[in-house]
Amino acid sequence: MNSTYFSFTREPFSRELAPTEVFISKGHHELLARLKHTVETGSLAVITGQAGSGKSTAIRSVMHSLEASRYRHIYIASSDLTPGEFYKSLLYHVNVQPGRGSSQNKRLVSQAMLELHQKGIKPAILIDEAQELPIPMLSELRFVLNYQADSFSPLTVILAGQPQLAETLRLQVLECIRQRINVHYRLPCLDEEEIPAYILHHLKIAGLDKQIFTDDAIKLIYQFSKGIPRRINNICRYALVAAIVADSPAVDADAVQKGLEDDNWI
Repeated sequence: MNSTYFSFTREPFSRELAPTEVFISKGHHELLARLKHTVETGSLAVITGQAGSGKSTAIRSVMHSLEASRYRHIYIASSDLTPGEFYKSLLYHVNVQPGRGSSQNKRLVSQAMLELHQKGIKPAILIDEAQELPIPMLSELRFVLNYQADSFSPLTVILAGQPQLAETLRLQVLECIRQRINVHYRLPCLDEEEIPAYILHHLKIAGLDKQIFTDDAIKLIYQFSKGIPRRINNICRYALVAAIVADSPAVDADAVQKGLEDDNWI
């Protein structure tokens, strides 16, 4: 894209956003409040949402806002994570050398988490794309959360994934995990009223302090994106290119339509 055409200082609608640049929708605002409570109290949270809804971005924003001296955030993303790999990953993040087997690593993790707690540091573990986790891995979480006969939990575990994660957790074999869930929130997509503000927010981040998408264009974007941020970003990028090619001072419905055709949406 020719960023100089609209006087952008950087690429608009990029996925490379700093945590402080995230657009806070109504759904995100509620998610942030729930997650902060979860992290402060130490428990298990399950966050679901459609692919591209921004749940991972929102959760990382919460993690970034945590006071470094009081919290240790650990990010794990693996579609085929096994209990053994999970414990090794946790030990890596807290700078502890793994042992020779899963049983020893499990004890080392428990000890490391307890030591952090005694130092006044709360570990917060985010497992992303959790809908892909095998049943044995999900079941293993009960050992991570089980301290001193459930009298307290020195850490927080956040499972983030697509809606099928919630369906998996309803299985009888995972009843022990479901009982430990303190927060379960499904992040909604943006509603139609939020789309103009979302688009303007991204334009401002790119250095343009005015709305260049027409009302008709915004309506079309909502129609095809269904309010999913990742889709909105993709449509807007293609529409901007179409507007530049047409030498248009604004991004109108025709530019969006052309962008949709170029991206094989229609």
